[in-house]
Amino acid sequence: MQTPPTILTFQGRLYDLEPPYNVGKHMPELVINVSNFISPLCYTVLRLEPYTTCPFKCVYCYARWYMKSPTNIVYPRYKALDMFRSFVKKVYRRGLKPIPFRLSTLVDPFPPHEQLYRFSEKMLSVASDYEYPLIINTKSVYFAYDPIKKYLLGLLDKRLAILQISVSVLRESVARVLEPVAPDPIKRLDAVKELGSTDVPIAIRLSPFIPFASPSTREDIEQFALLAKEVGVKHVIVETIRFESSGIGDLLRRLGITNIVFEGYSIREVDGLKPVSRASLKIVEGIYHILSRELEKHGIAFATCKEGLFDFHTASDCCGAYLLRDAAIRLTLYDVYRHVVESGTKSTSFSQEIDLLRDVSKRYSRLFGDDVSVYPREVSKPLKNHEKKLVRVLRNRELLSHVAPHLARRILSS
Repeated sequence: MQTPPTILTFQGRLYDLEPPYNVGKHMPELVINVSNFISPLCYTVLRLEPYTTCPFKCVYCYARWYMKSPTNIVYPRYKALDMFRSFVKKVYRRGLKPIPFRLSTLVDPFPPHEQLYRFSEKMLSVASDYEYPLIINTKSVYFAYDPIKKYLLGLLDKRLAILQISVSVLRESVARVLEPVAPDPIKRLDAVKELGSTDVPIAIRLSPFIPFASPSTREDIEQFALLAKEVGVKHVIVETIRFESSGIGDLLRRLGITNIVFEGYSIREVDGLKPVSRASLKIVEGIYHILSRELEKHGIAFATCKEGLFDFHTASDCCGAYLLRDAAIRLTLYDVYRHVVESGTKSTSFSQEIDLLRDVSKRYSRLFGDDVSVYPREVSKPLKNHEKKLVRVLRNRELLSHVAPHLARRILSS
């Protein structure tokens, strides 16, 4: 067996390649873990992590909070592919509407190492064979190269995939501080043009959104909206930066930002975990309002991610899953919000939460309750756990106000 090279060169940068070790084995498969934010707010919680880690070394990387066995070694996670293929076959045989998978949530699916291992390509191949929908999130440019490009275009043209390009800032000098090894942000957007199609599901994730570093002034937002339209973007998702409270000051100094106020993101402190903060909602709400309205002028939908700032949403779901062909997505608090707004509900509480959620799920064709039970157990059981957490958040005024402030304002105000 030929030994792989120890150094890989891609886009003018060098990446280390190490021999395979038994790493990442404790990472949960197929379904994101239950949490107070993800369970009530995320439409798509099925996930595929093709590699053990990401080589882009972003200073804000969230993976360190969720991966129990962190590593610097980029190596394929064969178990993830095997489980994905098995699950897709079961869904196909049962004639069920497919629930989209995220490719991926903690690591980039198209690192330079993809040239060596071609592992995400295998996942795209499975999705193509069974016409299974994917939500693909990347800050790479490798998707514009064959053979990935061939598989990706096949899925995009059939609306079996959404390509989400992750961009935090547009200025290269700032990007080098935040994402020292990732391709330049403008190159990521230029790579979309290399796909050669203008009518496919493309989204931009402004994530993490850093006020006054990400597009924040009206002029910057107008320029960003024009750029998004030029690239062919249909949907924009924004997610405010979350950072360990103890490290915020150093990051802001490196970026030359002095006027951001942070507030607690963690609902309660947990032993062994550092408290996490986010940029003040009072700051980002004003920016998001402008961003939402400006994008709407160009026919681009807008949503926030895991923030519950529903007043600014102009799409039926935050993930962009509405752009997919015939996909099934779970119920979230945003659907409850839409129901409250459209029905004119004035109640300060919901006495029969389960009945309410059943009605809302039918109204918006969401997966909930018995509809979830028909799926294979490896997914239906954790999805049920996410539902239980959603109900707990809806019942708890303190949690609801923190997780979904715009919904809470409508149903809890006197």
